[in-house]
Amino acid sequence: MTDRADRREHDRPPAETARRLVLEQHVQLRRMLSMGLLQARQSVAGDGPQEPLRGLVGLIRDVFVQHLADEEALIVPILEDDLPVGPLRVEALREEHDRQRGELETLCGWPEEASDLELAARFETLATALLGDITHEERELLIPEVIRDDHVVINQVGG
Repeated sequence: MTDRADRREHDRPPAETARRLVLEQHVQLRRMLSMGLLQARQSVAGDGPQEPLRGLVGLIRDVFVQHLADEEALIVPILEDDLPVGPLRVEALREEHDRQRGELETLCGWPEEASDLELAARFETLATALLGDITHEERELLIPEVIRDDHVVINQVGG
């Protein structure tokens, strides 16, 4: 391993710690998205004012975008060192994160004069998709078999 790789590995938390931190954030995100879904459904049904939904959408965007940055800081270095498939996982993760950021920004840029019912409906669609993304990530990526410290080294000879 190079000095740079040694330093990078030394500076990062253990894989299990990184995995646990990301999963803890997922719990918080699920709660927030569920609250937003409830509020959006109430708005669509005409059971509540839409203004609080706009504020909640902004808060969810801020927390979610910070989570994506945290996840990339914690998980990407682990995956990059896991050849040959890790870098492909990093690419897929970054593409998903870019899509999620874009969708959240679009929703937060919803014009004040535009329909609040449409905002609620779009938020419901996005929140449902984000919850699905979180579940998929936990099932396929954030598992001990993928996020681990002991990587297999291809063409390694001896110890």
